[in-house]
Amino acid sequence: MKFSQHLRKFAHLIWEANFNHPFVQGIGQGSLAEDKFIFFLRQDYVYLIEYCRFLSLILAKGTTLEEMRKISEMVEAILTFEMDFHRRVCADFGISASELEKTKPAPNNLGYTSYLLKVVYEGDIGDSMSALLPCLWGYNEIGLRLKEKGLPEHKHYQDWILTYASNEFTALAGWCKNWVDDFAVNQKEDKLKRMQEIFLTNSRWEYLFWEMAWNKADWAV
Repeated sequence: MKFSQHLRKFAHLIWEANFNHPFVQGIGQGSLAEDKFIFFLRQDYVYLIEYCRFLSLILAKGTTLEEMRKISEMVEAILTFEMDFHRRVCADFGISASELEKTKPAPNNLGYTSYLLKVVYEGDIGDSMSALLPCLWGYNEIGLRLKEKGLPEHKHYQDWILTYASNEFTALAGWCKNWVDDFAVNQKEDKLKRMQEIFLTNSRWEYLFWEMAWNKADWAV
């Protein structure tokens, strides 16, 4: 079994909880309240800003030009493709790009991005790529599974699903899985356990992000 398959199996219950979360299923069914979706997009937008910083730090750890090129592609895809989707949808609801960028991260958002940066500063590129997978691969899997069930009539939710089910996004997720598989081949057991724990932790953060969006959970005081 490839290491990425092992990781997915190890975190299966969490990943299924993510897919079956009422927020995710609400997108798939077209029934999600739009105010929850807007809260999510605003939080996800500032999350992606920090995610690009995280990716840029991984880029600095790259040992081959191929690694550096692929990580650069991810940053470019987020900045010009994924975040543009957020800007377009929010504009439909009267939220400008500048207002979107000024969104303050909610507690779960801040916790997630802080953990990403902790991993990339303290660990090696294997740790960082393990931290990357739950978001990139997780969104791709959700997009593909929702698309397979049938697209909702709600245009924005349909576009969201198609964004993460796209061939381009699937290819990036596939490259990351292959990279982790190749890296894991000659690693010692304690290293693989650390990568597994990082993957599991960020899979949990993904669930908490859906919970945050569903409950519109911002700072209490």
